[in-house]
Order: sequence, then C-alpha cells, then structure tokens
Amino acid sequence: MTPKERLHLAFTGQTVDRVPYMPKIWVDLAAAIMGVDLCDIIEQPELAMRVVIDAAIQVNADGARQFFFPARQTQRVGDVVYELTGDGRRLGTIDMAGGLTTQLIDDAHYRIDDPSIMAFYRNWKPTSPPVQSIADARRIAIPTKDYYEQAGYGDMQRRMIAYAADRLGLVGDLDSPTLSYYIALRGMENGLIDMLDQPELVHAVLEKGTASSIERGKFNIDLGLRILRLNDSVANMSVISPNQWRQFVYPYFKLVCDELHHYHPDCRIYCHICGNILPVVEWLVEAGLDAIAPLDPMGGFNITEVRERVGDSIVLMGGLNTLSFIQSTPEQIHSEAQTCIQQGDVNHSRFILGSGCVVPRAARVDVLRSAAAATEIDLV
Repeated sequence: MTPKERLHLAFTGQTVDRVPYMPKIWVDLAAAIMGVDLCDIIEQPELAMRVVIDAAIQVNADGARQFFFPARQTQRVGDVVYELTGDGRRLGTIDMAGGLTTQLIDDAHYRIDDPSIMAFYRNWKPTSPPVQSIADARRIAIPTKDYYEQAGYGDMQRRMIAYAADRLGLVGDLDSPTLSYYIALRGMENGLIDMLDQPELVHAVLEKGTASSIERGKFNIDLGLRILRLNDSVANMSVISPNQWRQFVYPYFKLVCDELHHYHPDCRIYCHICGNILPVVEWLVEAGLDAIAPLDPMGGFNITEVRERVGDSIVLMGGLNTLSFIQSTPEQIHSEAQTCIQQGDVNHSRFILGSGCVVPRAARVDVLRSAAAATEIDLV
C-alpha cells in the first residue's frame, strides 16, 4: 500500500497492511527538520504547506495536516522579528519561539468584519479582546469557501496535492468552531468566565466559528481532500467540565459533522482535543466524528481505556507522549509505540499511531523515525 492508501483505509475502518503513522507536525518542527528559516515560512504560505509535507516524508509518516497562513512581511532586528505593513510600518513583534503570532501594536489591524483577517485570526494577537458584546459577535466575518479560492489557496493546495501524490495522505484543516476559536477572540480568562456569566455571548461567537469551520470544510472537500481535522485543544476535561463540554462544544461539533457528512458522505472527520477526554468519549462518538485524537497520555488515561469505552465503532489516533520525542531514546519510543499499537489496533484496522499533541520543535528525526518503525510489527 502507498502511505496515502494506508491512511485513507485506516480512517474508513478497513484492514491495512500495517498501522499508519501520523505525528502532529506543525510548521516550526517541519522547518527545523528541513533546515528552512521560519521567516521564510511566515512570508511564503505555500512554502509553509510544502515544508510540512517534506518533513512528514522525512520521518516516514503516512500523513500530514495542511494549514493556510497569510503572507506576512518580516523584518529581523537582532533577535526580534517584526511584521511589517505593505508600506513598511511595524505591525508588532512575532512570537518566533511559540506560535508565530504577531503581538499587535495597534488593534486597528484586527478587524473582525474582514474575512481576510478572520480566515487567519490566530496569526495576530490584539492588545485587548476584539469581541466585547453580542453586537460584536454578529459583526464577525465568515470566510466562505469562495474566499479561499479567490485568495489563491485553492491553487496552492492543488499544487500540494500533486506534489505529495501517493507519498503522503493529506489532511484538510477545519480550524476550531468552539472554545479555541472563542478564546482567540476573548482571551483564556474571559473565555472561562464567560461560560458562567455570559453564555449567550459564547454561543453567539461559536455560531460564527462553526459556520467558518463548515465553509473551510467544504473548500477542502471541493479540492478532493477527504480527511478533515476539527480542532479544539482547550475543550478537554483538564480545563472545563463535562457539562460545559456538552453545552458549548458538543452541539457545534455535531453540526460541523452533520453538515460536512451531508456535503460529501465519503469525508472522514477527526477531532484534536488534547488533555483529558475520557469523560466525554461517548459524546464524541455521538457527535458524528469518524475518529478521536490525539489520545494524550498526559491527560491521565491510556488508549485501552478509550477503546473499552467506544469498542471498535470508531477510529482512534495518537497515543505517544509528546515529551518522548525529546526525552526518549529511539529504542524507548519504539517500545512506547508498540504498546500504543497493541492497545489501539483492532484486527489491523481502526488505529493510527500519532503524537498526543504537537511534536516539539526540538524533536529528533531519529526518534520520529523509530516510532514509525514500530508500525512494522506483526500482531497476528
């Protein structure tokens, strides 16, 4: 089987020749593996997409996620990198050690009624929350699938699909319809308090996040991508309660799954929720997800516990401790990977080996490859 075939068959619950491997590689790790300057990644959206593909192939992965970034102009002054406007003014400093987000000097740049900002809302951090009221929530622009096409991301992604060919299965990103989206617009502290004090505001914003995720999903499906990732790193029981998850996450996850499965029945949707998800795994299945990820062992549970809850009704993905990629030897992570496979694999199907969250930037290629090599074991 080719990596692309293997990943797609696993996501549809079919028998594969070996367990697929898809660690969570973001652009920072990909740039480190491929020796690409992060400023080049920030300035060239297509390079950001390609470097993730190249890095995934380098570590013998079967799949990789694709992300859309805006083209930003940078200026390096010593150890500080600034984002510049088209006329050379400084918008703010870029967090080069973290998420490559620009801390804005002037919030006027962050217009929530502008689809070109809201399509990439995570790339800028205003000095104060851009949403303060339900009236503000109603002003939030929803980037449509046509917006992404007209902005050139359709052509970029088609080139990446051709570039990856059968060497890699590509995953379309839906971003977050729920709390990660909300916290980007309100801040972590406000977001958690708002669930108690302003639930109407939370729902008003989440309706926009959900509509945006659906549009991005339709765009990816139209491009031919059939595996889609739904993100909400915040929505775990290490941060919120199961009741809050049911109220503020479940209905919107379900709406995204219902809409996109109706749009194309062959698409497969998985979630990324790190931390503790054990109390809500049955609800994740009920929401219509096709796979649950990333089974973060730092959330205080293991793959066996999830498999016992959901049976073989759903694909599971992940399981490897992200710290293992920087703290373990190749032999140690190989053993850890074998344990994950033994816990999650059901008759050579319905399990994909991956990382419990994003793989750290300092991860070693030999360790990443050693985890991949563990998928070659014969469990028969």
